[in-house]
Amino acid sequence: MQTYDLAIAYKWIYDRELTELIEKMFLENELSTYIIGEFNYTEVANALRNQELSFRAVLDRASDEDENFADLARLFTESNTYVINNYEKTENAIDKYKMHNILDQENFPLPYTYFIPPFDKNEEVVIPEEVFEKLGCPYVIKPSYYSGGGDGVIIDACGSELIRTARNQNPDDYYLLQKRVYPKVYNGRRVWIRSYWFFDEVFIVWWDDQTHIYSELNYSDFQILDLNRVVEFTTGIAELSGMDYFSSEFTIDQNEELFIIDYVNDQCDMRMKPEHFDGVPKIVVEKFIRNMINKVRTL
Repeated sequence: MQTYDLAIAYKWIYDRELTELIEKMFLENELSTYIIGEFNYTEVANALRNQELSFRAVLDRASDEDENFADLARLFTESNTYVINNYEKTENAIDKYKMHNILDQENFPLPYTYFIPPFDKNEEVVIPEEVFEKLGCPYVIKPSYYSGGGDGVIIDACGSELIRTARNQNPDDYYLLQKRVYPKVYNGRRVWIRSYWFFDEVFIVWWDDQTHIYSELNYSDFQILDLNRVVEFTTGIAELSGMDYFSSEFTIDQNEELFIIDYVNDQCDMRMKPEHFDGVPKIVVEKFIRNMINKVRTL
């Protein structure tokens, strides 16, 4: 049986850059990699099934978007392969309804939120008027599960007008009605933060929720804005979710209150600057890979 240190399964074309950098850095650290894509997933599944091939760990960025990789995911689970972001833990962590309730019980700083059951379970819901008073206008409508990359999110809802339309898009999903948070402006910049959890370490960057542009954050800004709070809450989310890596979004409003806006984004966008104007700084991706190398070495 041939064993590799890390399998990388991917389908998104822009994950190719990430995969090539992983291969390069793993090779420099004398660790082996194996690429799984549409061209060979059947072959790999058969080799795993016949115990001709094994992996110490797998970074699976394919099975969540392509059911053709589902058989591989099952085989990884059944074998001794360490799945980076365990499938069951991920299913729970990315569900905003479940995660919000967990974080709320632990007194994490969350915007006011009202949940609506799936349309399939309850077509007609009566929302108390005091809920709309607390939400204000405009407020945000989010699907609980099907909202990767902002899909299905409405940021300028007022009253009940758009709720039924939104629920019909994903009739089997819970929906969140959430008070909109307006960030303070600091040095001409909207204070919106993306924090990353990379295998026991937090890494923080600026992220603009309107332009989606990332930039590095310096130590002076970290101290002035007291972003150690972001480190603490990100660590707390990691402990409660059990995830190996993810990103979260935070903002500080005009009253200096910190809020968690997006709890767990499991398939972090790893497109890099300068090739992509809205890509992440390369230092972020290199930090992710270095920490992944350290994790794989412990297996």
